[in-house]
Amino acid sequence: MKYDLSKFVLAHRSYYSTALSEMKNGRKASHWMWYIFPQLKGLGKSSTSSYYGITDLEEAKDFLNDAYLGSNLLEISSALLEIECNDANKVMGKPDDLKLKSSMTLFALASSKESVFQQVLDKYFGGKMDHRTLKLLGMPFEGHKENSPKKYEERIIQIPDDNIQSIRNRYPGGLHFVVGDTHGESTTLRLLMDKIQFNPQIDHVYFLGDYNCGGNVYALLHDIAKYYQEDYSIPGFHLIRGNHERELYPIFELKNMPDIIVIRGTVMNYYLAHAGMVDKAFDLINKDIESTYKPVYAYALDETVAGYDAPLRQVVWSRNGLYSQRSHYHVWPSEKSLQAANACIIHGHTPFSQLKRGNFFSYGDRMLFWENQKVWFAEDLQSFDIDSNVKGRFDTSDLYRGLSCVCLEMIDEIAAKGNGVLKREVLRESENFVFSVPHTPIENTNVDTDLSNLLQAKPAMKRILLDNDGMLQLRDDHA
Repeated sequence: MKYDLSKFVLAHRSYYSTALSEMKNGRKASHWMWYIFPQLKGLGKSSTSSYYGITDLEEAKDFLNDAYLGSNLLEISSALLEIECNDANKVMGKPDDLKLKSSMTLFALASSKESVFQQVLDKYFGGKMDHRTLKLLGMPFEGHKENSPKKYEERIIQIPDDNIQSIRNRYPGGLHFVVGDTHGESTTLRLLMDKIQFNPQIDHVYFLGDYNCGGNVYALLHDIAKYYQEDYSIPGFHLIRGNHERELYPIFELKNMPDIIVIRGTVMNYYLAHAGMVDKAFDLINKDIESTYKPVYAYALDETVAGYDAPLRQVVWSRNGLYSQRSHYHVWPSEKSLQAANACIIHGHTPFSQLKRGNFFSYGDRMLFWENQKVWFAEDLQSFDIDSNVKGRFDTSDLYRGLSCVCLEMIDEIAAKGNGVLKREVLRESENFVFSVPHTPIENTNVDTDLSNLLQAKPAMKRILLDNDGMLQLRDDHA
């Protein structure tokens, strides 16, 4: 729990029973809307609305995950579904009917697409979400030009990923891959390694973190430990940490692993981070790698820069706005600076199910979505999001769960055609470089849990921390 929700708890203790009673009677009769059905901060103009406004989707998720508040919201929202009348104005009155729509939109986005909140939207608002809430979150809304059928088709790539042998023939000396969040799913990882014909003698495979939380963490890390190499010049597996290694009570924290790895390709520089990149970290790292040349650089984030509300927090745990240059957070490096550095950012953390719901995209028109492999590309961010939802977040019977990776040699080929910049039109016409396998339940949980080579490893890396003046600085942990 990251947000202080005590003000909501106090209000619920005083007013929730009254609110629930009124909803069960079919009509709102008193004043409690702000804290029973909270909406996104910035929608209302009153001081009360601002005080009880929800900051972003992460706070909405914390609200839902709170045992008391989440249970109350589910209960009273379900009560709305039992009312015979389906006219929100008659049930809630004005302007609380609009507040209900905005609140249900916020919590529908923070939960599964089959949630009770979406059902309330279906019953009272024809399934339509509140466009003002979507706009504040940086998401396109119905009627927005980005949601037209033509725009949708322009963003979709459907291409088979059966070309690994062709790539192997061109690169007999080995390949470099980056794998998305694995969440304890050892069997699925093995199948992906089989698909790319992983050869531990010549291949380098980089993992984007979140090994904990899901599946069998012991089995997964046991498999990773077989091929782990702390020396980045030696073929094998190389790791960075995700938010589930830093927080949320991980089984293995892997404190000795970096949070950012930069790989110099032939054409591009690849910035690997769990949740994304922040402009301040990007600028600091660029100055460092310009001062000396080596194939791989690694950086660990001190807690002073990556903890809650710290300047580089979004590298390991993204918040609303990270993916949009138009957001008021505006922390992602600018398109100009990314192109000048021939940078490609590869991250996970955000499963595709948070960015695509049916034909609805929650990011702008300069992106592509690999329909078969569930991987994103954003041209203005020069980035790939390769979390294909192996954890099963927002899981429903029709929601894909899988594990994906990208091949850096192939991305380099594509970038060469664009003079060191990744372009959507070139990506659409290029050979496949994204490989994916569907989630497969774990087959063997009886494993040797000796992980000493992981837990005692000391990969060479620098640490990013704050100096006495609150400025970012680098420290060589192995100097």
